[in-house]
Amino acid sequence: MQGANVLIVANGTWPTQAIWKPLVDNSNIIVACDGAIVQLLQNDIVPDYVVGDLDSIPIEMMDSQIESLDITVIPMLNQNSSDLSKALKYCENLATKGIDVIGIEGGRLDHQIGAYFSLCEHNSNAVLHLEKWIARLVLSEGLVIDSIEKGQNVSLFAIGSVKGVNISGVKWPLENEQLAPGTNGLHNESNGEQIQISHRGGHLLLLVER
Repeated sequence: MQGANVLIVANGTWPTQAIWKPLVDNSNIIVACDGAIVQLLQNDIVPDYVVGDLDSIPIEMMDSQIESLDITVIPMLNQNSSDLSKALKYCENLATKGIDVIGIEGGRLDHQIGAYFSLCEHNSNAVLHLEKWIARLVLSEGLVIDSIEKGQNVSLFAIGSVKGVNISGVKWPLENEQLAPGTNGLHNESNGEQIQISHRGGHLLLLVER
């Protein structure tokens, strides 16, 4: 589907319905990460695809509900990557307008941290929707954020070395900074204006408080 809005649902805790329901309603394609199919069907949401190593799906569900609902199952058995990473990789084959992700909170800490690194693995423009935050990479073309309130918390984290970092529209702007993994970029605040962020190379993670 040309320019599809894709929602990826990971097998963790969903944010509140006020956050996830508009994402479901606005999506053209829903991709379940392995066992996330259970939560989706419990909420009467039928995904288009199930992607992963399929080790978290009850056998009876595979044999009955998934088949009868005509859900496409995409087995990706590589144990060296997470199911979210597998789903992001599969989405590279789709003509996507944008990718949103829910279900990355709760559960194992390593899986939660892995969600952020999965964005780097695929240099993905996907947006991670948490209960209190939104997280995404700032890609090489830069990023402009509108409709943000004055005082709203904004943080940047370098995952590896990031060159030529610029951010404006915040209390503490940066201009042509080189960021390394650390706390330089932590806890900035919006001026209530348009925020513009750019860099010249590397993986730069942006967190914006809801």
